[in-house]
Amino acid sequence: MSFQQYKAFFGPDELATLSAAFDATWQELKSSGVDLSTEQKIVSMQKKLALRIVVSATAGGVRDAETMKEQALRSLACGARLAKEKTRASEAA
Repeated sequence: MSFQQYKAFFGPDELATLSAAFDATWQELKSSGVDLSTEQKIVSMQKKLALRIVVSATAGGVRDAETMKEQALRSLACGARLAKEKTRASEAA
């Protein structure tokens, strides 16, 4: 994933850290059993992941790849739980 569109906000080292965080998190997601069965699901998950990493770096001020990865994984897991709960609630109604 290229974060070059954010080069006005981050220096070269920070952009490299964003990319490293994305790559490490993506590898973990792929091996975790997340449904990436279609190109649409892959693209959607990559966009969500990139956004969470950028938010971690900007709003959270995080500058290390491991913390960005952990925060992104927690955020994605929370989003998945909320989506499941919403689906269950609508099915029960």
